Amino acid sequence: MTTELFTKGYDSQNEDYCKVVELEGRSLIIMADGMGGLSLGAEAAECVCEGIAEYVSKNLESDNLWQEAFKYADNKLHELSLANHINMGAAVTALIITETSCEVAWQGNVRLYLYRDNQLLQLTTDHVMNIGYGQKMLTRCLKGGGLRDDVPTKNIPLQTDDILFLCTDGFYNIHEQDLSSGNTSVPKEDTMNDDATCLTIKIN
Repeated sequence: MTTELFTKGYDSQNEDYCKVVELEGRSLIIMADGMGGLSLGAEAAECVCEGIAEYVSKNLESDNLWQEAFKYADNKLHELSLANHINMGAAVTALIITETSCEVAWQGNVRLYLYRDNQLLQLTTDHVMNIGYGQKMLTRCLKGGGLRDDVPTKNIPLQTDDILFLCTDGFYNIHEQDLSSGNTSVPKEDTMNDDATCLTIKIN
């Protein structure tokens, strides 16, 4: 497995966060997107990723791993929000990759794509609601307020030469067409209106 990370902040600070941890022959990968409209988005994204990583690293074989890991990270975010007297939140997607499979869990709209045999497949579904006037809102995320008891998960068999793309909406809203052609090069155009992060994962 080889990885390549593209990340670019739209404003002075990128409020996306990506973490990769090697665990007993498996790779844990987490990407979070701090919520616009709330405070300290970068810190929220980091807190969520670090919380999930901490829990999974210590409880890799536990039952209901993703539900408990996301709950643990949500509690960490709650503590951070209280300490700063503000509301914080982040969308997040996390995956564990072995030589033959990828297990993914998510809350929000950080997307995971699979590129195989010249076709692009979106593996996650967005937790997003259209609220009118061209505006959308997340229906699920981590905000330090507790989670529903049904964090969605999928297990996807992997093959040699598969490519996974893990990316925030600031990236795929503009560059999804590039992904659909298997283009893994860093985009050169400056057309972003949001923070953009994409981790390319090639299965060797």
